[in-house]
Amino acid sequence: MLTALIAEDTGIAGEPLAIVEVQPRIADAGIADLLLTFEGGRRVLIDVRVDMNADNAALSPFEAAAREWVEPASFVVLGLPGDSVPEGWRFLSWLSVVEALEDDIDPVAAQYTEFILRDILGLGDVPLDEAVTTNRLYALGGAAVRRKFGPAATHLNSCSRPTGGRYRYLGTTFSPDGGEMAYWVGIVNETVPLGDHYHLMLASKIAPLKDPASQPRATGDWKWAHWTGLGRVVRPVTAESYHELLGRL
Repeated sequence: MLTALIAEDTGIAGEPLAIVEVQPRIADAGIADLLLTFEGGRRVLIDVRVDMNADNAALSPFEAAAREWVEPASFVVLGLPGDSVPEGWRFLSWLSVVEALEDDIDPVAAQYTEFILRDILGLGDVPLDEAVTTNRLYALGGAAVRRKFGPAATHLNSCSRPTGGRYRYLGTTFSPDGGEMAYWVGIVNETVPLGDHYHLMLASKIAPLKDPASQPRATGDWKWAHWTGLGRVVRPVTAESYHELLGRL
């Protein structure tokens, strides 16, 4: 189903897929995300994204190298709804992938669909044990920022340096308008040495926040000035709780 989706989107429908290369080196351009080669020789170069508004200029060297191939190449960005792509590149949404797989009875397809929905698109609540061991809290934070501020927002996954394989804080650094990333939202462990309890917090580098709270002791070396929070995480982290925090900007 994925092959058919990509082939149709790039005008190669009907040709069998011959080779799938994950993270191939493309001449001197660097390492790409994904390269598909069809039996007729046509290739599709795919840039895979899980964040908004990546640097499109970084794709230019790959495109230039692919223009030297014998058969004409196609270029696809697989990304989040609303993302911008450079001219000459087709956009394929993760939502389209979910729709293509929804009737597939293969258990692996069902697992992959679940992964996209929860770990990439940020749908569904995130229990604390999953927040500290999977990508789901990052996905939830990114989705909440995009939903609140729209496609102009930028965000990155952010965490502290690991301490014994664990983290004092995990969350999303973001900008509401594509400017400086001066805000962060996520969970912070309440003690050092690290304990079992985390707080859901919003931090601001410069601007004051509504309902201010003290900076958590566990982030004493983090010099951002303004903090607010919803208290200790005792239930799964939800989109609604993120929305409430983001409303304090």
